[in-house]
Amino acid sequence: MSHTEHDLKETLAEHSEGGGGGTARLEEIIARGRRIRRRRRWAATGTAVAALAVVAVLTPVPLPGGGVTDARIAAEVREPEGEGVRLAGARFENVGKAETISFTPRSDRTSYRVSCAGPVQAFVRFGDQIDHSRCGNEQALGRHAIGRLEGTKEGITAKVEVFTVPDSQVPADITAEKELSSEDFDRVLAQARTGSGLWEIAIHDGGVSTRSCSPDICLYSGTTLATKGERNLAGLPNSHSVRGGYFTETKKRFSVKTVVDGPGQVYVRCEGEDMYAFIWASEGVLAVAQPCGAKPAKWEFQANGGGVLVAVVRRDQVPSEVDFMRDLQTGAAKAKQLLRTLKSEPGNWEVSVQRWDEPESKVKRSVAPDGTITSYFTR
Repeated sequence: MSHTEHDLKETLAEHSEGGGGGTARLEEIIARGRRIRRRRRWAATGTAVAALAVVAVLTPVPLPGGGVTDARIAAEVREPEGEGVRLAGARFENVGKAETISFTPRSDRTSYRVSCAGPVQAFVRFGDQIDHSRCGNEQALGRHAIGRLEGTKEGITAKVEVFTVPDSQVPADITAEKELSSEDFDRVLAQARTGSGLWEIAIHDGGVSTRSCSPDICLYSGTTLATKGERNLAGLPNSHSVRGGYFTETKKRFSVKTVVDGPGQVYVRCEGEDMYAFIWASEGVLAVAQPCGAKPAKWEFQANGGGVLVAVVRRDQVPSEVDFMRDLQTGAAKAKQLLRTLKSEPGNWEVSVQRWDEPESKVKRSVAPDGTITSYFTR
């Protein structure tokens, strides 16, 4: 028992002498405190996490013997500090499907980060520990769910189960205030529909931050090598965003002006599976025409001195008989013509122009049969 809980027990005992049910009420209060601390650990989102302190406080509680005590649980919960050594990590392009990650702890201090490209909820099961939280937000800015796996033991291999699911598929009784059981985990998973969605999980000894999150998920926070030189889980170049924006209209071209001297990449990420992105280089030549739903559309460039033009439309509005990329100049004209025939409508998507932070000499490329270019690295 912690010193805080011991003091609380003594205080509650003093206030509840002569009343019945004090012990049961006390255990309920302590359980509430633990649930709050766990939820607060899941609240870490957005910017790079170095060291966060969260204080969980219970409001005054009526006691069985009458009156109200001002005794409170004030248990400091320190989030993992810095970036520890990665024990395991994986990326997935699904929702509604449970994935199992095995790892071997190096200590009793093991952390995890679930990073998502779109607005979903993440569920994590480790033994009888069940955590859940939003991962990704309304603007798909790469929000994270960060926490600690409780009870890991050095050298003993363990497993974590994790899945993500859209808000619309989460039962109404699964709220942030509710402490979940394994039965709840299984129930949400059983009711979920499988689909497409990009997310990743990293498990670290010690702390875990957002700095090694893959740049196609963490569009704006940038990415660097994790401790001991681990690459981001997508194997993409270390980079940082030099320009970007969030848009709420589709079927309309937007200009993103920037100057990047050297190699980089442009990502267009859309909310919704059935979306399609067009990216024009600064000189007006079509650079990319591809889906941007389950994973972002991407264009790699060697230098970009004037920015890009970007538009997003629904996939069913793109003529299936048109190959926009076969002749880029003709494709650009056809894409402009398509947009002129469509009326703009609401839709959420975002774009990020990123500069690579590694020398070109370390970047190698492979080309898949479908023409997809994948970057990888030499040391």
